[in-house]
Amino acid sequence: MPEPMSSSPAIRLAIAFFATHVLSLQLIRYGGPLAPAWPPIAVALAALIWLPPSHRRLVFVGVIVLDTLSNALQGYASLRTIGYTCVTLSELWIADWMLRRLTPLPLTFARLRDVAVLLSATAVATTIGSVPAAFIAQAAGGEAFLKSATVWWIGDMLAYVIVTPLTLLLLARHESRTAHRRAFRWWRDAFVLSLLIVLGSLMAFRGDALMGVLQAHPYMLSLLVLWATLSFGQLGALWSQIGIASVGIRLLLTGESLSLGGETGGDALVILQVYIGVQALIGLVLATALREQRETAESNAHMLEALSTSEQRLRQSQKMEAIGQLAGGVAHDFNNVLAAVLMQLDELRLLRAMPREAHELLRDVETSAQRAVRLTRQLLVFSRQQAMQSSLHDLNLLVRAHVRLLRRVVPTTHKLTVDTAPDALVVLVDGGMIEQVLLNLVLNARDALAEGGLIVIRTERRTIDNADAGELTAGPYAVLFVQDTGSGISPEHMPRVFEPFFTTKPPGQGTGLGLATAYGIAQQHHGRLRVSSTVGVGTTVEVWLPIVADALPDENTSTYVATSDSGEHAVTATVLVVEDEPTVSRLMQRVLERDGYQVRAASSGREVLDHWNLYEFSVDLVITDLVMPGGVSGTQLAAELRRLKPSLPIVFTSGYDPEFDPSNETMVPGENFIPKPSKAEHILAVVRRQLAARTTAP
Repeated sequence: MPEPMSSSPAIRLAIAFFATHVLSLQLIRYGGPLAPAWPPIAVALAALIWLPPSHRRLVFVGVIVLDTLSNALQGYASLRTIGYTCVTLSELWIADWMLRRLTPLPLTFARLRDVAVLLSATAVATTIGSVPAAFIAQAAGGEAFLKSATVWWIGDMLAYVIVTPLTLLLLARHESRTAHRRAFRWWRDAFVLSLLIVLGSLMAFRGDALMGVLQAHPYMLSLLVLWATLSFGQLGALWSQIGIASVGIRLLLTGESLSLGGETGGDALVILQVYIGVQALIGLVLATALREQRETAESNAHMLEALSTSEQRLRQSQKMEAIGQLAGGVAHDFNNVLAAVLMQLDELRLLRAMPREAHELLRDVETSAQRAVRLTRQLLVFSRQQAMQSSLHDLNLLVRAHVRLLRRVVPTTHKLTVDTAPDALVVLVDGGMIEQVLLNLVLNARDALAEGGLIVIRTERRTIDNADAGELTAGPYAVLFVQDTGSGISPEHMPRVFEPFFTTKPPGQGTGLGLATAYGIAQQHHGRLRVSSTVGVGTTVEVWLPIVADALPDENTSTYVATSDSGEHAVTATVLVVEDEPTVSRLMQRVLERDGYQVRAASSGREVLDHWNLYEFSVDLVITDLVMPGGVSGTQLAAELRRLKPSLPIVFTSGYDPEFDPSNETMVPGENFIPKPSKAEHILAVVRRQLAARTTAP
């Protein structure tokens, strides 16, 4: 329930207080109020409960002003009424003080505890207030002390039981956005029930004959109250008592006796008060218990649903993690193979006697190998073993800069449209990865349009609130949409769309890594990938990326590490190659020896450490793989060699990305790290740079 800070609730409560005060004073007869309850004090307490603490003084001042104004207008202004006003203020202060220490306000009556707290606080306050009120009545009018105290206590307690909860529930209903949007059936049932309560109360209080000796009796009204409670909850339980009380008071005003008993109007009023009080208390407790049970059941259902969703996400996460580890391992081993293939291709190009046809075949082989390199990169991205090079980008500019390439992969039978947001969507991303996501999604959309159709690329700015954050944190997001009018994805395939190697395309037409890779990239950027699809209508993929700024800086430059070296090595050096893959080791030796280096080789880090005395004085640089057998990794070997020979340059190589090495070793591609696969010139450039740095070091 939102905390009401506007003046409209205060105005409505003030009007309600004044109206009920005027009406109640009209019913002064038989030495006391004819109304079974004293509504003004209940409305005032509701104001103290509902309005913020800053309004408390306003409420007390309003009670004084409106109470005095009503008394003056109706001729009841006297020292006695001033005394009653003081008692009322004291009673309200005690009840408010107790409530604020017993429970958080405002009361919502969503639990039975709220009812118990309200009754406990008001019972104590009314008991204390009834004593001075009885003294005032005795001193001013000679009324019996016990009777006056009882009338005061019952009248106020009935008001607290009926009017205070009813007022708070009506205020809450008015503040609700949908409370007033009731269906016609609801209003129809409410009208019918109200009519039945009025007619039933007339018959019950008069004791009208029904059939034979059977007469209407007030206990029969319990059925109508039960109906109102079950149909309309707490509002129905309390509002029905208002209707019953109104009929009873109307009969007493016309001089009729009630079937409840009572020889005088005062006695009949007390009996009516007890009857209404019992009915109201039972109805309120029953309705609150039903509401608490219903809301608890709904909360448990939501909790079970959230738990089930969390379990599904956990299982999916564990499955994706296991597949990711497998994919990363496969990519690493495959990179070793590709490294050997590409270096052999470099060696073959150096053969001058090779015919032209052989050169063309080599070019085709290299093209296929480069495709395999891109495939392993997708595997590493999916397994989160490909490091990001993040910088600030405007998603709109990234998309527009990539459109020309996208149009080349989309046939003329397809229509590609691009619609970017009018404002900048600044995100912190790896531009190459986002372009890869866009390319993968467009290729999927293209393949879904077998007979041609429309592909729409769109960017928008969206904001997520805490209430509907879901998998994303609250805040602004840049959303990239790729939508097609293709065949769509069947419901049974939707749960598997992010699984790697899952595809519905014919063999040879897809790897099943497009969405899996896009999913991994989105998660690496703290975003999400969402897919919605309708068979025969099309598919929409949404990539959500957090917005980090409103605009790009004036100068948004990225620093790139050079991967080549223009100088020749000035000295002949000995390089130790530590590589467990024999083919890769031999090819690396050949590349280095052809450039004039002396090369020594070892198959593991353990072998190097066991025979370091043979290498120590002859080795000028070490190239070591990160992952090797024998229990000594590349980084462990480097740490031990630095201890033995601190000035020794060490270059790392691996099919994994260096960012995901568990050690604290700093590895920079092009400086002290050679990714697999790499061309011969890249390997030589790193070696030259390291040796040159050693030569110029002080």
